[in-house]
Amino acid sequence: MKKSIAVIILLLQASSASAGMWDDVCDYVSGMWNDTTQYVSGWFADDSQKAADDTLPENIAGKWDKLTDTLNDALTLRDKQETLPNSAWFGEDKVSNSAKINALLDRALVILSDGNAGTARSEAVKLRARLTALRSELDTLRNSRINAPESTYLFWRDTKSKVDAKISQAEHEISRIEHELTAVNSRVTDELSKLGITLTDEQADILINSVTGEDILHNTVIFENVKAVTAKLEELSQQDTNNPEIVKRYAGMYLVLNDILIHTQEELVRKMDGDYKPKLSDIRTEAEALRKEALSRSNNRAYTSSQRKSFALNAKSNAATIQAAKLYGQLLDAQKLSLMDSIKSLRLNRDLAENTYRTVRSSGELRGLIHSGLNTIDAVMKLAMPELKIFEGGNLRAEFDEINRRLKR
Repeated sequence: MKKSIAVIILLLQASSASAGMWDDVCDYVSGMWNDTTQYVSGWFADDSQKAADDTLPENIAGKWDKLTDTLNDALTLRDKQETLPNSAWFGEDKVSNSAKINALLDRALVILSDGNAGTARSEAVKLRARLTALRSELDTLRNSRINAPESTYLFWRDTKSKVDAKISQAEHEISRIEHELTAVNSRVTDELSKLGITLTDEQADILINSVTGEDILHNTVIFENVKAVTAKLEELSQQDTNNPEIVKRYAGMYLVLNDILIHTQEELVRKMDGDYKPKLSDIRTEAEALRKEALSRSNNRAYTSSQRKSFALNAKSNAATIQAAKLYGQLLDAQKLSLMDSIKSLRLNRDLAENTYRTVRSSGELRGLIHSGLNTIDAVMKLAMPELKIFEGGNLRAEFDEINRRLKR
């Protein structure tokens, strides 16, 4: 402020000053302006520029401050949890404090969920939905062409030639999206390959389109980001080993990261048991009832030969649905088994993390803890990706896609 006033005074006196003095004033003002613009620009600088770090994924480096602040806030509340009553009429208790902790963990998850594999998968889901809509539109156009006139004076009616043009356009768009979908699937495969997970194109297609695909990719991205953050914490913890509070802080953040990993795995298990499996069971029960009914009527002489043949085809179709549902159930079971193994490993690692956080005996122990944690994360990432069976035959794959649609309703 004093410098600003001095500059104003100098400017007011400039008319009577010598040319040399005026140059000095200009130089001073110019330097002051550059300092000010640099300072103000710092207020609006993008976080990713301030937090650039080659050892971290770009999306995590750009939000490093937000992530670590959130982890520390969650850690503070976690420490507070031990001293709060189980319930209270007034003031905070364990229940209200847990809600705050969960909100912070969700906030951290938003940052840790950002990754190329998940983004590519979301694009693939949108493209497939667009493909389904276009095919439905194409079917409508083909039906409308049947009674479309060759020519008409009614501007709201389409002639056969106009319908043909729309059909051609829809077919072209379908072909374009199919090629784009293939490219996006390859991107997912490439991104997973970078994470050390190798899938064939067919396996990637099953993963992308299965009802649990989004959750599995979501978890995979989180694991990779947590691994990168953990490695950075290991590095930072060695830069000031003489400060117990700093060592404790990094140990605590590592503990919270363990809680986040366990939470994401347990949430998917709950979703499988409480949502996907009950729906899948309903689909199989309905298909079995329809199969038995169709099979019975296919042998009933009261129906014509053509009708009995149609009933027999319906029975086969429902049998295919049952088979696809059975394979889908095996896929979910394999995924759940992998998840349970992952959770078991993570909980053991978390026990060590919590014990170390409580004691923080030495920086050497913290380094050993975090380094072993990285090995655990690597091992769990491999467990979390189950074997993806390929649905042989077009009929089973079509049934698989239909089951997906019904499970997502």
